[in-house]
Amino acid sequence: MTDQISRMRTTFHLLCAMVLLLTGGRSAFAVSFPTEVEQARADRVVSMSDVAPSDRINQLLAAREFNDAELFALAATHPVLVQHFIPGDLRLALNYLFSLTGAELHKMRTGGTLIRPLRMLSQREKAALQSLSDAFGVDHEKLRGVKIGPQDGRTYSLEVSYQIKRKKTATYEVQLVPPATPKREEAARDALTRHFGARPSRVGHGVGSAISIRDSSFENPYSLADGWRLERGRVLGAVSPVQEVMLDERTAIDGNNSVRFYATERTRVFQNVVQEVAVQPGVLTRLRVQHKTDNVRVEFQQSRADFKVQITFLNAGMPVANPVVAQGRLGSHAWELLAIEHLTPANATEARIELMCSLSGTAWFDGLVYEVINGEQQW
Repeated sequence: MTDQISRMRTTFHLLCAMVLLLTGGRSAFAVSFPTEVEQARADRVVSMSDVAPSDRINQLLAAREFNDAELFALAATHPVLVQHFIPGDLRLALNYLFSLTGAELHKMRTGGTLIRPLRMLSQREKAALQSLSDAFGVDHEKLRGVKIGPQDGRTYSLEVSYQIKRKKTATYEVQLVPPATPKREEAARDALTRHFGARPSRVGHGVGSAISIRDSSFENPYSLADGWRLERGRVLGAVSPVQEVMLDERTAIDGNNSVRFYATERTRVFQNVVQEVAVQPGVLTRLRVQHKTDNVRVEFQQSRADFKVQITFLNAGMPVANPVVAQGRLGSHAWELLAIEHLTPANATEARIELMCSLSGTAWFDGLVYEVINGEQQW
């Protein structure tokens, strides 16, 4: 880890020198490179779970006292999280979260919902809400209460209500801690670049580096033939009807498209969406995939196990270990995260990523993120 940080610091200072030359000696950076202690503090937040919205609330609280160097280090892997700490509506909403104490804050940490009428608000809460009222352009004297809690298993919603007229109320909402997706991360990096004066990009290799997935959000109209491909999956005794797998321009959590699977009890041939990516042996990796469903169910001859995201590690095209999977959730639900953490085998050179739903109903996948979360070769 120390050698890696030293290499990163050297690269950073070289980039600084180049920028100084290009800008006539005027520094374009507003933040210093993190020290080893500051990097370690950021790494501690990176190592925390971020599957559920309450997990990401806990990450925000853990980064509460971070300086700019620590926030910049954290932004390399969690730009969406760090965006909450720069000026804007997210920062104002975060100030309200930080104004809570005791039992109220515990509710946020554990995924609860907090409802606070005006009479229950503390002075610190009222001060934080004053700034939000100003941002909303609403008379703060008309404040009636606030509600904050998880929404659809994806975000935390802060809702501030005002009595506009005698029988009319208005509610203003700010969405906190959305799940990280490739498009959302890039937008956050753009905002952070303007704030810090330097782009908090992922490192090229080692901890925090991204494993490249071609078209991870299915934005290419030819995505299922270019980058991804369709392979025959489960066959139930006949050659037709074949499951419908296609890009969906109407449903997405990242960008404009997702990939959609649709089948009924009559479907006999199912299809998997597949891609191989290069991996480094002996590192701990994490694949995150967003999935959504509409009445996904098990019907005649179908197997519950066939709704999943699967990784198979390969060498020269041959499997070197058993597949690792994350099972999708049946029924109907909004976008939810599936995650796989696994140590790449010592002889692995590739990972085959497969998205599959060999069940009745409709399922969508979108916003894949594959990254290295521990670079120490443990094998």
